Amino acid sequence: MPTILYKTLSGRKRTGMSIGEAIRHLTLGEMLQGAAELVAVLTLIVAAIIWLIIRIQPHPEVQVGVALYAYERGSTLEARTKTSLSRMQDLVANCTLWEFPPALVKNHTKIADLQASVLSKVLLGNVSDQSLTNIRLGVVSRLHGGSTKVSASQNLDVTGKLESTSQDGLHKYVISIATLEPKSSAVLSLQTPMNDNLQRVLSQKHITVRLPSVFLSADQLWNVHPTVAPIDAPTMLKRETELRTGKKGMPVAEMIESGLLDPSVSELNVEDLSYRLLPPAPVCQEGAGGQLVEFVKTNN
Repeated sequence: MPTILYKTLSGRKRTGMSIGEAIRHLTLGEMLQGAAELVAVLTLIVAAIIWLIIRIQPHPEVQVGVALYAYERGSTLEARTKTSLSRMQDLVANCTLWEFPPALVKNHTKIADLQASVLSKVLLGNVSDQSLTNIRLGVVSRLHGGSTKVSASQNLDVTGKLESTSQDGLHKYVISIATLEPKSSAVLSLQTPMNDNLQRVLSQKHITVRLPSVFLSADQLWNVHPTVAPIDAPTMLKRETELRTGKKGMPVAEMIESGLLDPSVSELNVEDLSYRLLPPAPVCQEGAGGQLVEFVKTNN
């Protein structure tokens, strides 16, 4: 019984009134306050029951894996020859997955058109027998920011935005996915353009890049924090290519252009951006699974 009604009826009973008389003598204000307390108590009970049901019922099984990369692309200029530059580094293992040309820094070689970014690739797997709808996947890391963009390995309705930044510099980037079918998976790629802060951090000699923490919710899931498994960097890239092309074992295709510039072309006098390259890292050990990258050359 709500507190106000209990106290009122108990007090009047002590004066000799029966329970029926005490109830008939309740004022409108006492009844309204008692009703409000009763509604509040019932609301708490219902909320507790719902919470228990959600906690007790089995959740759809979801698996989350992550790999982190630094990707640089631009051009090398040597005399009048302009050639595409492409380099992919595994930030977790601190090694180079591929590099074209094989030796980027040479005497009389200039770097131009350099565009670098940090890539966080998240493999989200729905191993249950039911679809997941209205998914919210939060990725918390220092590697993201307001300029981060998200894309998916296949035709998924995916959007993303930076929601908050904590005092210790961790950014929470939230990805919204309309539907993930049962027994299916997707690779979500978060691409953040390299800025001065990321450049400074990733250029340090001894750096440990930590995997992001993740939270997940959906219509079928309460807010959960799944275990994030590190995925071998080549394995993630091959899985993404397989989901995108529908063909297993396909290497990543990197378009490479090479050609001669006219002596009058202004590109010969552009600023050398070699200083913006990340420090070289040792070549990653080759794993099983065949060729990782195929350089597709075209002449311009």
